[in-house]
Amino acid sequence: MTSGDRAAERRAHLIGAVLDLIDGGGIPAVSMRAVATAAGVSLAQVQYYFRSKDQLIVEAFRHICRDLEERAGSVDVDGPARSVLRALIDLWLPIDERLSRDARVWLAFSAEATTRPSLTSFAAEVDEELRGAFAWILRRAGQRGELSPAVDPVTAAAGLLAVVDGLVVQSLVLDEPEREGFLAPRVEAHLDLLFPKTSQQKPKGRKET
Repeated sequence: MTSGDRAAERRAHLIGAVLDLIDGGGIPAVSMRAVATAAGVSLAQVQYYFRSKDQLIVEAFRHICRDLEERAGSVDVDGPARSVLRALIDLWLPIDERLSRDARVWLAFSAEATTRPSLTSFAAEVDEELRGAFAWILRRAGQRGELSPAVDPVTAAAGLLAVVDGLVVQSLVLDEPEREGFLAPRVEAHLDLLFPKTSQQKPKGRKET
């Protein structure tokens, strides 16, 4: 193992400790000393890899974003837009322990970013990237005739992200086994608004004589 590999491994270990602290007690639970204790290392080692608490928090959030991007890479974006959006949304819904932890950390970071200027710009950048990805899918859907010309992709993308964020917040107060049953029909209902199901044409009957 090279020195670079060891450094990356140590940073990843510290970030894991940050995620656990945020998951257990929110952003206030994070401090340089608390991370050192949770990771089982010296305070000096934490300070060697990270300059401040804010950097620790941002890097933990970056870790979740990278993980989401990697999983999104497995989605076939060339399929029908509705199916692509549903597959991407499903990557984020907190229906298991790992996704629930990531969602709680994401929400804790987003809430903190509203009052901590050092985090605001990064949070805004991430949201803009997500809206941009949704807008790209919706714009292409319009070009393919899958989306009504009356739908503005940028506005619809912002609305879709807001719906997903809201559903995640609401679902996290439920017991984990209940979440999928709560989330799935509501996601489908919103996608129905974007992509109305075409009414099936009734078969022509025999003309009356």
